[in-house]
Amino acid sequence: MQLLTLGVNHHTAPLAIREQVAFGPEKLVQALHELTQSRRATEVAILSTCNRTELYVN
Repeated sequence: MQLLTLGVNHHTAPLAIREQVAFGPEKLVQALHELTQSRRATEVAILSTCNRTELYVN
């Protein structure tokens, strides 16, 4: 199993960038669906708060 982790936080990106990559509740379901339908990812978790956004993909 390979686990890919991508993320930005308040240490690595300014607020303007974090706002662009944040997943609000209205975008979360669609993003999860699109990522898992790619056939390259079987499992996906998205963690998105006011200070960070992280994607965990298997």
